[in-house]
Amino acid sequence: MPKVKLREPNLTVSPTTRQYMIDGIRYICGTFKKRLPGSQPERNAQAFFQKELGGYCDNVMMEDFDLHPGAFMGFIPIAALFMLASVVLYWVGHGSVAIAVIGFVLPLLALLMFLFEFLFYRNFVDFLFPKKVSRNVYGVRKPQGEVKRRIIFGGHTDAANEWRWSMAAEAKGLAVAIFGGVASMLLGLFINLARMIYVILAQTQYGEFSKHMRDYFSLADYPGWLAMGVVLLVTIPFIIIIALFINYKIVVDGANDNLSANFISMSVIRDMAEQGFRFENTEVGCLLTGAEEAGIRGAKAFSQKHKKDLSDVETIFISMDTMREIKEMRVCNFGCTGTVKNDKAVGNLLHEAAGNCGIDIPDSELYPGAVDAEAFSMVGLRATGFTAVSHEAKRYYHTRQDTADNIDPECLALSLNICKEAAHLFDAKGMAPYDADQR
Repeated sequence: MPKVKLREPNLTVSPTTRQYMIDGIRYICGTFKKRLPGSQPERNAQAFFQKELGGYCDNVMMEDFDLHPGAFMGFIPIAALFMLASVVLYWVGHGSVAIAVIGFVLPLLALLMFLFEFLFYRNFVDFLFPKKVSRNVYGVRKPQGEVKRRIIFGGHTDAANEWRWSMAAEAKGLAVAIFGGVASMLLGLFINLARMIYVILAQTQYGEFSKHMRDYFSLADYPGWLAMGVVLLVTIPFIIIIALFINYKIVVDGANDNLSANFISMSVIRDMAEQGFRFENTEVGCLLTGAEEAGIRGAKAFSQKHKKDLSDVETIFISMDTMREIKEMRVCNFGCTGTVKNDKAVGNLLHEAAGNCGIDIPDSELYPGAVDAEAFSMVGLRATGFTAVSHEAKRYYHTRQDTADNIDPECLALSLNICKEAAHLFDAKGMAPYDADQR
């Protein structure tokens, strides 16, 4: 990351704009509760945002898209059931090749669901879950003249079910659940793989070798197999913990995650409209996605559908998520748990904008998750993420405490100023200087 020259803090967000963001977040939380991906409250909130943006934008469109929102986190109890079943089969198999194979395949399927749905953010078991309809809202403020550049700011409108262990014990609870669950899955996979290979070899017809294998098949006769069986029994509590990861009875308000980003993005264009300002050749967009909590499905639907439209001129996307803690502000040069790279040059533009607003924000470290920027990066569009949330999850993260009473107006104001400064830098210089820094 290049060093940036810090200026005196620029916090010149008008009291009116500051109050607009605060009141807006409170209104959405109170009026459109339980905004799960693909739900009617989510759709109603998007309709509200469409109308709201209509007062500041030249064009606003709202597009529906199909998805299976239950798959992204809904695979967890299925995977846990598979893992529990594999433990049982290990103890009751008694040398059956079929049972040994099933005992291995079940944790293998659990691992594949984890990898594709959660780690890579790809559709894998979506077809097992009901189809629903979500929507994206996109507003545009045109420049005075010809469009030569485009900068888009965005957040997501939907909210998540509560993460039970985040509420119970913050980062420590999540660490026990996630790492314990993953470790249990891997142990189940490798122990059952060894068991399957052993059983298959024991059933082959190779004379004395086969007899020798059978002599050491019994759990009681061979302590190694018994010990591995005990290890599998020890994983059962962790499997149960991960199975209970989601509290389906509670849908959080999502004030910080991610109404904060929605109102910051809208306020960029709102301020321009109230001042009667337009860039000469830079178009400013605001993208409010649906179904981010279902695996960035809204941003994926939008970027795939509009890749060609967004490639006509130099275009960048700055995706914000959970703008709550100034000291935790980060530029996200990668996401999807490190499997997708975002555009580092766009990140450097954001670094310079932050420096001009009086703060030096570091690059994000590896974290388990994604923001909407990665959906753009996946299809070759230029994007970066901008977050302000601790990676050591606080109790408000994905819990009932993510309310309008728990937002930080100062973080909202500073984030807005950084976005406005980024737009001015992009209009003045484009991406050429930042691309040159990467060569």
